[in-house]
Amino acid sequence: MIIDKLSNAHLYEGIRPRLKMALDYLREHDLAELPVGEYEIDGNKVFIQIHEYETKASEEARFECHSRYADVQYIIRGEEKMGYTNIKNTKVVEEHKERDLFFLETEAEDRVLVKEGMFALFTPEDAHMPSMYATSPKPVKKAVVKVLWNE
Repeated sequence: MIIDKLSNAHLYEGIRPRLKMALDYLREHDLAELPVGEYEIDGNKVFIQIHEYETKASEEARFECHSRYADVQYIIRGEEKMGYTNIKNTKVVEEHKERDLFFLETEAEDRVLVKEGMFALFTPEDAHMPSMYATSPKPVKKAVVKVLWNE
């Protein structure tokens, strides 16, 4: 898991070429103007989802992971807490293999506050629980770039 400001994204470009493509897209597009939906960047290898919602209590959030894709979750507007832990600390409770989505339970987690202009990178080894509020529900606009990590 990596958390940083988008202005520091250049520090992570060398990790994988597709990650650089994702970070470039976030830097080069006016994401605030993109409507909610899904957009191709490089077919099914790199694509972006734009979400708008109100943050929720941690009791309403769920841990998830992906076996093939990494998530670059970028806060366009607002802020949210995100939980994370290594998948070795979790137990799968629901599988949606066709969507590369697994819901998990864990008792070992940390939480970070991701503010406007920041991103969090979750690789397939990182279980994550996004969309939680820090103090009270607030609106968020977020981009999630899905990056094919494990083919």
